[in-house]
Amino acid sequence: MFQAFQNLDDEKRYKIINAALREFSIHNYETASTNKIVKDAKISKGILFHYFGSKKNLYLYLYDYVTTIFTDAINNSLDLEEPDIFKRYKQIMMMKLALIQQYHTLFDFLKKTYAETSLEVRNELDQYNSKLQDSSYTRVFAGIDYNLFHENIDRTKALDTIKWVTDGISDRYEKQLKSNLDNTEAFHQLLEQCMAEATHYFEFLKQLLYRNTKG
Repeated sequence: MFQAFQNLDDEKRYKIINAALREFSIHNYETASTNKIVKDAKISKGILFHYFGSKKNLYLYLYDYVTTIFTDAINNSLDLEEPDIFKRYKQIMMMKLALIQQYHTLFDFLKKTYAETSLEVRNELDQYNSKLQDSSYTRVFAGIDYNLFHENIDRTKALDTIKWVTDGISDRYEKQLKSNLDNTEAFHQLLEQCMAEATHYFEFLKQLLYRNTKG
């Protein structure tokens, strides 16, 4: 669908992508300005719409672009041989937070899409999210040993609880990590602090959810 854009050399393509990501990260869909995007990318509006056809197509292209980068990065590094859900989540958490250092603008854009209310794009975002969550869920939990849980534990509630704790800790440290992107030492200290806190909470949850918490 976007073959002409994909055929651009990397420098020109990334300049347009980065200009659009910055604008949509600051403003919601309705108020984001394609005039600002083309000005920052140093192209004409006619060229932008030649590549994408509409503002909506550009926005949805960016969403697919960003989510693909993150899911590929996590999937390519995830150890699917690890049967312990807590260790699996620690891998995901570490990779997600480390990616902030490399792709912080992408994170800003993605978080903005979660709160987007424009009817022009909300339905497409929800449909894409549903498919993405289904495929991600299947991969994240592939090979997990559910026999580690107490036999009387509600598996769905247990998994939801672990996810909520993981997301809560990640979200709490995300702003601090982003404010220290230029300070490598401080960034990694915060990352270690975050993972140490996650380990503490995971050990607490293991006491409640697992049959045997030794090792």
